[in-house]
Amino acid sequence: QEAIVVGMKAAPKEIDTVITSYRDHGHMLAYGMDPKRVMAELAGKATGYSKGKGGSMHMFSREKNFFGGHGIVGAQVPVGAGLAFAAKYNTPEGKPMPIAIACYGDGAANQGQIWESANMSALWDLPMVFVTENNRYGMGTSTSRHSCNDHYYTMGGRSIPGMRINGMNVLAVKQGFAAVKEFCSSGNGPMYVEFDTYRYHGHSMSDPGTTYRTREEVG
Repeated sequence: QEAIVVGMKAAPKEIDTVITSYRDHGHMLAYGMDPKRVMAELAGKATGYSKGKGGSMHMFSREKNFFGGHGIVGAQVPVGAGLAFAAKYNTPEGKPMPIAIACYGDGAANQGQIWESANMSALWDLPMVFVTENNRYGMGTSTSRHSCNDHYYTMGGRSIPGMRINGMNVLAVKQGFAAVKEFCSSGNGPMYVEFDTYRYHGHSMSDPGTTYRTREEVG
């Protein structure tokens, strides 16, 4: 799924903010955070990004406008809406606004706080991008089993426009996300973006990734 974060980073400007889930290590490297300080945080050292207190899931860098990974499923999205509110509040009228990017997986897409954040973002025309990384499986549960609508880019209904992008193609991500940024930074409000991707392996080291997929899919 590396094409997603690399392509997104190629499109936004440095002033844009990003926040994501606990799958955050690739984001850190793409956004220019120091690998040595990342490793120091993983080892619980005071020289780490969170002074050794956050560990794998909770690193951030204000300098790089990366506001962290978050261990609670979906909890990063309301914080992202707050970043979008700050961007709009602090931008002079008529000027392009920085955008706030909140990333989450398909397994988190129906969390209540995401819907609440979407409502506020649409109500206040915030420069907020709701990024769903759809890799087909929330841990071991397929999208068809946990969501009545697995076309996540349509979740904004009539209030929030959406776009679906090939998340396996880094150039498609860059091109598509550049259009998303242009839309949101121009004062048009939020957008839903669904990156269509795939997780080839298990969710974690203890997950073989084969027990909930058919033999044909694994092959």
